[in-house]
Amino acid sequence: MPDTSRHIIAVLLPDRVGALRDVTATIVKLNGNIAGIRQSIVDGFFSLVFTSEHPAMISSEQIRKALAAQLEPEAAIVVQSYASRPAPPLASGARYVAMTRGPDRPGTIHAISAFFVEHGINIEDWQVENEGADVIYTAQVSLPESADFRRIQEAFRKTMTAHGLTASICHENIFRATNEIGPIKGLLGR
Repeated sequence: MPDTSRHIIAVLLPDRVGALRDVTATIVKLNGNIAGIRQSIVDGFFSLVFTSEHPAMISSEQIRKALAAQLEPEAAIVVQSYASRPAPPLASGARYVAMTRGPDRPGTIHAISAFFVEHGINIEDWQVENEGADVIYTAQVSLPESADFRRIQEAFRKTMTAHGLTASICHENIFRATNEIGPIKGLLGR
């Protein structure tokens, strides 16, 4: 029997100062160590997903109850035990940044994500921002090793144009070099 147990935890609650501190304090009290973590604010809601490792005697239900006792009643908390990191659903490939821009319409996110699925592209990160009358959709994606980038790039532009969006997809290093301030050598060395 292993000495430790692993858990994946998701917390959603109205944003407030101290939310991350309160979650992490609870994990520390349960002798937990946080490994991977992703936190963001979405339309005024604090959203947190992380993994933690605890002594084997600490169950997922104990973690959930401790978080529920620490956080406000409207907090949504999901805790699941897992033995090991799941295998990636797709063969890993190079990372790219896909951006689309246009008016906010029902079905836009579905159209973008459907394009990615049809081409075997895995979405690793996704962000949506309002800029005036337009919405900017930015996705960090990984293309399969066997993908023909130029064909995908052209198909992405054409498909998104049919939905009233401007679109581009470029390698993450090109995105960094054209969107971040700093010496190019330093940006490409990451």
